[in-house]
Amino acid sequence: MNPKLRTALVLVATTILIVGGVVLVRAPWKTGVTTIDVGVDPNQPVPAVGKTAPEFSQVDSVGEVLRLSELKGKPVWLVFGATWCTNCRAEAPDVEEVWRAYADKAVVISIYVGEDAETVAGYATRLGLTHRQVPDPLKQLSATYAVMGLPTHVFIDPQGVIGKIVVGSISPNAASQHLDAMLS
Repeated sequence: MNPKLRTALVLVATTILIVGGVVLVRAPWKTGVTTIDVGVDPNQPVPAVGKTAPEFSQVDSVGEVLRLSELKGKPVWLVFGATWCTNCRAEAPDVEEVWRAYADKAVVISIYVGEDAETVAGYATRLGLTHRQVPDPLKQLSATYAVMGLPTHVFIDPQGVIGKIVVGSISPNAASQHLDAMLS
């Protein structure tokens, strides 16, 4: 083989390996988290495990007003995500599966950061999602909960106290365990 051709092939192969390595290191699916900026006020209290969940009143994708305080008595699972978030899209069927298993015992709400009702309703229809869908077009609810990465899961016990916060994708088994812990 021609030495110049061999050198060129080695350079091409090296470049491919370097680019591939960079893609793998920066791959969002590796951590299961897509970072976002929702404009959190640095002076606001940060929601935390063991503290009362911040109250909110938000219109869902079908135009009904949803108030967290009206959900007391059942565990609540808030899933902050977005239609464009790869990890959120991947776990959406799992969230729906868990909701169906707990529909009479817990409330599951998917909150879509920076998205309007029309986008959320179309997305939910395409994916066959039947649990409550809440658009957060101005990112106010996401800022209230200091969401910094998608997906973010907030599990709230029947008394309205945050029991668990998970940033990143979770399995249906892990979600079920968190809900079961709040039901016992």
